[in-house]
Amino acid sequence: MTRAVESCPAQRLSISTARMDIRSPERDVLLMLLAMAAGSADAWSYFGIGHSFVANMTGNTVLIGVAIVRANGDWLHPLISLCGYAAGVMAGANVTRRINPESAWPRAVSWALLLEAVLMSIAEAAWTLISQANTTFSIERNLLLVAIAFAVGIQSGAMLQMRIPGVVTTYITGTWTSLMSEVARLLSRGGKPPTREVRRMEERVLLQAGILTAYVLSAIATGVLLRYAPAATGALPATAVWIVVILGLR
Repeated sequence: MTRAVESCPAQRLSISTARMDIRSPERDVLLMLLAMAAGSADAWSYFGIGHSFVANMTGNTVLIGVAIVRANGDWLHPLISLCGYAAGVMAGANVTRRINPESAWPRAVSWALLLEAVLMSIAEAAWTLISQANTTFSIERNLLLVAIAFAVGIQSGAMLQMRIPGVVTTYITGTWTSLMSEVARLLSRGGKPPTREVRRMEERVLLQAGILTAYVLSAIATGVLLRYAPAATGALPATAVWIVVILGLR
């Protein structure tokens, strides 16, 4: 009896290690939903609100640089998004600063995403009023841009703390880079038997491809909403994050 009790900690450690080695399908789905929210928010902000991105800060940096040398360049909206996003990253990183990196889905991450979901829902409600009023760029739209960029920044800050190799749900350039790099490494192996590390790499490649697909499809869906049901555009990213929050907290 004593021997069985003493073996429990080692058994738990073995189970914990197995969870680290085997990527959880449930977590992968949550990550794809977050990528969907980011892709939708980017399309929403650029084509619907202020011709700037709320997740793609590389694009905003380029837009600011180009606007500086143009006579009537719009540098304000990319700068607003950049500042909102930066503040959101700091908030998300602060909420999740003490998470256990070995945990498949830390509870603190869900709490951070809850804040993002609330902000996204408020932004959707405000967007409905603004789109019905059919106003041009105004203080209301600028505030809306800040709120959405801050919300997406929270997601980025939280996901960064999870330290998932080669996976980013917001700034997709990093995911594209990791995907192509690992595909090149897999192709260079030729017909050698797969090792444990190779299997892990293959799992990462599948996840990265899934995240990129979710990002692109959500942007397409957002374009459809902007054209045929503009008032409901913000519901897509808000709903995606709410699903992640509910499943994560459960």
